[in-house]
Amino acid sequence: MGRNLDDLFLLIESRRNTFTAVEQSIADYFISKQPARSISQLAQTICVSPPSITRFCKKLGLNNFKELNFLYSMSLSDQTTDASLISTRVTASYHALATRSDAAYRSQAVQNFCDLIAETRLIMFWGLGFNSFAGHDFDFKFARFGKIIQVFSDQHSLRLSAISLQPGDLVVVASVRGLDPDMLAAVQAGKANGAKFLLITANEDSPLIDYCEETIFAANFSADEELGNVSPQIPILIQLDIVYSKYMRQHRDDISKWLRSEDVLKR
Repeated sequence: MGRNLDDLFLLIESRRNTFTAVEQSIADYFISKQPARSISQLAQTICVSPPSITRFCKKLGLNNFKELNFLYSMSLSDQTTDASLISTRVTASYHALATRSDAAYRSQAVQNFCDLIAETRLIMFWGLGFNSFAGHDFDFKFARFGKIIQVFSDQHSLRLSAISLQPGDLVVVASVRGLDPDMLAAVQAGKANGAKFLLITANEDSPLIDYCEETIFAANFSADEELGNVSPQIPILIQLDIVYSKYMRQHRDDISKWLRSEDVLKR
């Protein structure tokens, strides 16, 4: 076929949106550059059936697993141990997260985020643990539009801010797992006070969803990515960048006014 490893990886990622859950697992094995195995060994390693692997090959446009394994084995022989185990595995994980984020994209949900942000000048950002890091990025970006962002990153401050919320207030919640009981209690209290909530989570079954005006779903981590080779806030940051990009296209005049005011202050 004349494909090299890079082409094979691009081919796999380009078909991500068509893969079943089982095929996603097979793709992740190759993307992370695991050892080449026979079809029976691979099936046992990742707990899938040999026919599933054969269907995966067909979906890639290959004749059979032998062809895929030959291309894969030949390409791996050209890789250094360090590149195979470290650099390319990390970059492949980032690539996979970006592809999954693209697959989860819902234009109307992003538009609803932009509309509510546009209507509100003072916005609170709630995120516990690593989710709070995304709040500072949100602050950095939307301050350019004259927004005042308050980031709350611990259970105590969440509870206090929830009590003080009023009708018309807006809170952006970032929670990859979407299961923290303290976050849920704070959202429930804030909702009872009439505040509006926007949620970014990777959990489609999160109990937080029922209390939010809109939810954007971030990419889920694979088992390998959860071991720590990818910063855990990356899925949230990707979604915030998507919202920011759309907001910036729709509100360029606002940022121009803000930049002009900054120039005046510097004189």
